[in-house]
Amino acid sequence: MAWPRRSYPWRWMILLARFAGLLVCVGTFLSLGIFIPHLVESFSTTTAAAGLICSGSWAFGMIIGGPFVGALLNSCDPRKVTMIGGMLSAITNTAAAASSSITQLAVWFAVSSGGLLFVQIATVKAVAEYFPDNFAVANGVSLAGGMVGMMVFPPVMEFLISLYGWRGALAIMGAVTFHYVVCGALLRPLHHKRAEKYSLVPSRGDSEDVNSKSGQQADGKSRSCQVPTASQNLTESVTEYLDTQLLTEPLFIVYQVVVVLCGIVYTMWHLFLVQRGIELGIMEFQAAFLATFGGLGSLAGRLGHGPLVDSGLVKASTLFAIASLVFAVSCLINILVASWYSALAVNYFVSGMASGVTYSLAYVMVREVTGDHHMSAFGWLFTSLGTGEILGGFIAGWIHDTTGDYGIVVLAIGGLAFIMGVTVTLTRCLISWSGGSDE
Repeated sequence: MAWPRRSYPWRWMILLARFAGLLVCVGTFLSLGIFIPHLVESFSTTTAAAGLICSGSWAFGMIIGGPFVGALLNSCDPRKVTMIGGMLSAITNTAAAASSSITQLAVWFAVSSGGLLFVQIATVKAVAEYFPDNFAVANGVSLAGGMVGMMVFPPVMEFLISLYGWRGALAIMGAVTFHYVVCGALLRPLHHKRAEKYSLVPSRGDSEDVNSKSGQQADGKSRSCQVPTASQNLTESVTEYLDTQLLTEPLFIVYQVVVVLCGIVYTMWHLFLVQRGIELGIMEFQAAFLATFGGLGSLAGRLGHGPLVDSGLVKASTLFAIASLVFAVSCLINILVASWYSALAVNYFVSGMASGVTYSLAYVMVREVTGDHHMSAFGWLFTSLGTGEILGGFIAGWIHDTTGDYGIVVLAIGGLAFIMGVTVTLTRCLISWSGGSDE
């Protein structure tokens, strides 16, 4: 495996910025699972509603603004976008601690998720620019920051809640998120244009070339002689700005469906991981440490998959399918070993590893399909991911409200992970039979 021949010394600071940002981002998000019982008690609400609101703190902005922020970054500086989004997210997260109703809390979290979206997409762009030839490795390393946060934040938040109550702990957590602004300051813009490594979807420029050629008429007159209407101009501008041509590519659409499932599985497993342990009779502090074992596994998965993909030893989609099926099997085993803490810890490690691989490879597969020129593709990815994540929080909460058993939630996670793996496998088979290549 070789790093890019082009020398960008600042790339390591870019990697550090995204690593640190995701450490705070994922750590705080997964810690919200600990707050759910307190929210249910304080606001007399249901677990489904509390789960929906907590997942919305991460996902709502993705659903609404993913393509727009992705398109914005085609012309804007990632540093400024990250700092503005980080400030917005931090202020609203801190203010959420003073919420007097579940509705008010939901509004604060929804606004916070918008700022968080700016941070996430802008940092992805920076990493893709500075690591054009080893994106899988760089993406995996930076995403590993989230797993460090997953190991550190839940036990700390559990301790802070015992000291200051859930409102005090939430206020402290909000203050910590001001680190997004510092991370944004490290994103030095890179203005050098580079050739793209791969892309299965035609670029905007390629499309324009094709259109200009097809516009030549038999009598020698070009399309430029035609005067477009105002509505045509508006439609073309919106289409170009949001890269909506991506939505006409079958492979891209299939991968977006897979990303939605990935988001559902990710949130259902992470947000209710600790609550599953408490339900089994494990002490709260020990249950919080189950998240640490899951985080260690996810850290191993996110760090380990990149070299395999970038060196060509295995295709991203193949590894994604394998990891999804491993995740499904581990969820079934979770039910069988529920009475042994040590076995649960190992099970969470394996599940975390599979989760880390699938979540990281979602970015890689989308980039391999669209290439660097479609920055909006990451916006659409976050929209699909956000849709899945907000559904995951609600679905898991609804299942628990209906059955009173987090074990059923775990089985549902396994079933969805199985569907995810089978979908990617069938897609690869269809591509092979048609004589194409997905990478």
